[in-house]
Amino acid sequence: MSQRRPNEVSAGGVVARPADAGWQVCLVRVRASWGLPKGHVEAGESPVQAALREISEECGLAQESLSVVAALPRSEYVYRRSGRLMFKLVHHFLVTTGSGSRLVPQASEIDEAQWLSIDEALTLATYADTRTALTAARAELSRLPS
Repeated sequence: MSQRRPNEVSAGGVVARPADAGWQVCLVRVRASWGLPKGHVEAGESPVQAALREISEECGLAQESLSVVAALPRSEYVYRRSGRLMFKLVHHFLVTTGSGSRLVPQASEIDEAQWLSIDEALTLATYADTRTALTAARAELSRLPS
């Protein structure tokens, strides 16, 4: 699919915080689907800027408390909107925040947000691209002190 220019470009990622038993990651639920916080890259914004803005907005985390640690695998997929095929590209990043960070889901966008172990998140994640990003994040986090 990378031969086709995407109709939509989004950015977001795996948000991680240090915890007693290692790292915890954030998953968000929209309707019945559990995934990563993400949203559209706006005009004049880089994917990193969009990821930090969207994570802050959707999870209620102060943007200045967020640090991008690494790029994670991008995902590309196709879906239908009003009968039209849409090609979407999502930039994922590993983003860390402080150990005491509380999630306050953006009510207009997110139904629920939770801190989970990576194993719990991998089990709960609805889509394969979310599991791919979580697996890559686990490898990156293993190199960091928790």
